Amino acid sequence: MPGCRGRPVALLAAAAAIAALALAATAPGAAARDGDAPIRLVQTDPSDRPSAPVRLIPPAGDEEPPAEPDRPPETEPPAAAAPAAETPDSESVTATSLDVLDTASVGLIDSNQGGLGVALWRGSKRALIEKLLARLPAKSRSASARKLAIRLLSSRAQAPQGESNGPDMLTSRVARLVELGAAEEASRLANEVSLDRTGETLARSAVEALFLQNDNAGACQRVRDVARRSEDAYWQRAFAFCLLLSGEGARADIIVDILAERGDEGAPFFPELVETLNGGEAAVVESLPDPAGLDLAMMRAANVRLPADVLGSDRPAVLRSVAASPNAELDLRLAAGERALVYGAIDADRLNELYGAVEWEDAALTDPAKAAEGVWGPRGRALLLRASAAVGDPEAKARILTHAFELARGNGGYDIVAAASAPLLAALPLDPALAWFAPHAVSALLLAGHVEQARGWLGLAAGAAEPGTVAGEASSRLWAIGLLAAPETTAAVDETALAAWRRSASRADAETARGAEVVVLSLLEALGAEASPGRWADLLAAGPAPRVAAPDIAWARALQEASAAGRVGETVLIALLGLNGANGEAPGAAAMRLVIESLRRVGLDSEARSLALETAVAYRL
Repeated sequence: MPGCRGRPVALLAAAAAIAALALAATAPGAAARDGDAPIRLVQTDPSDRPSAPVRLIPPAGDEEPPAEPDRPPETEPPAAAAPAAETPDSESVTATSLDVLDTASVGLIDSNQGGLGVALWRGSKRALIEKLLARLPAKSRSASARKLAIRLLSSRAQAPQGESNGPDMLTSRVARLVELGAAEEASRLANEVSLDRTGETLARSAVEALFLQNDNAGACQRVRDVARRSEDAYWQRAFAFCLLLSGEGARADIIVDILAERGDEGAPFFPELVETLNGGEAAVVESLPDPAGLDLAMMRAANVRLPADVLGSDRPAVLRSVAASPNAELDLRLAAGERALVYGAIDADRLNELYGAVEWEDAALTDPAKAAEGVWGPRGRALLLRASAAVGDPEAKARILTHAFELARGNGGYDIVAAASAPLLAALPLDPALAWFAPHAVSALLLAGHVEQARGWLGLAAGAAEPGTVAGEASSRLWAIGLLAAPETTAAVDETALAAWRRSASRADAETARGAEVVVLSLLEALGAEASPGRWADLLAAGPAPRVAAPDIAWARALQEASAAGRVGETVLIALLGLNGANGEAPGAAAMRLVIESLRRVGLDSEARSLALETAVAYRL
């Protein structure tokens, strides 16, 4: 179609050509009109009703838009008022009734289901919340921070007051859920509003979530609705893919031609993938450093090998999809799966399934500890976890896990081994004979976010403690973690117990020991304890001249102001901004103290304690 680029008349002609092909494809005698052609996706039940006609561009002039007989029924809006259990008294229930006209109010969970309450945004300015939501970290190595972020984004709550002056709140929430790897929650949240109230940005996030879940049928239902009113290249590529899935390759080819005439360079490999899906030569994609869900879905459907740099973006949602892609090499899937596990995008069972696909020679299985040392990395971790799972004796299982933890501490990947070992740790009995293993079990479980299981091991160590024994040494080492994990923190720190902990922890040097104590006391005081008078001055005198690296003042003061005013959602948002763990480094003790104190101030005590425990493990306390 020479000269088509940028000319609406030519695009209309192209749309007419597609309509002609659709008419030709209808059964003889069928009453087809205006390009109607049933689109039946291969993943869709045959009983589904035919789809409405889909245009490449909106209707021109006074032409009426096509009927939409197959649009899914609209979901019910949120309840007009939250149940009484949402807030402590009836007066506040009246004050926090949900505005059914505001999409910012919709959500998936209320306070009885783990939500943060209908008054989540009370007292906050809408324009500020919109900006902060758009900046919420897309990934975090902290299991506690990620859980809190998903609860925040999923909560049903009254919209904040004030004029909107930034990205739409619902759109930002769905987009952040997608990036966090919480694709199911993103899809469900997007479905809480009717399609006619869904903008293109929100619709794209919802479609990407479905493609990343390998739900092509669900994605194409939304694609049809948007593509008929948008000429954006993304929607036209997605529509072409949906046509291919329904066996309408000729129509997809015309879209390829139109996009080429328009100079679309958003996906240079798109024409080759269409050709492959149409039965042509297999496409080769050499580089894909920042893939969209649509890209991954097309490559999976075409069985095109994923390139190694597909992990370049390090996005949890992409890592999760690659880990589940049969068109990726096993080593690439292992690397993706491990990183997805650390970011919370997949669970330990999913990664252990991938580990089980690694093949080993008999010699490696005979001496897995030695073999793992020589190939430390995803395959080495897979070998040790597989070996531990294969033995029935709890003592032998614990010994293999201990070796895995120690290798990971020294060579990297401790957070991966900790998270992946959670199912194995859950299967171990709380036997006094295993009290020596408690420090390893507690650290791994806390880092993976399993606080209650960790408390079980803490209790085991305390019950088996005897002076001069291995179990007694383990109990002393766990003193600080035990205080942090207790449901309530005592008012004063026991100096005798603190001194015993310093000795049992076997600190390499005085400065390291001092730094550990600074972190412990900071966390304990953040949870309500108090160091003995003069202890901080003694720590100051024992160290070098102070080099103060304080948290960002604007962040710190904003967090303090929000929490002091009881603005729950705003406090959580600001705290999460300061906990961005994408760089893999634990926040400093001063920043963590501010976060923990602020969360406790707005009533999130258990969340604050979980973050304190994660910090303690990160500092190897």
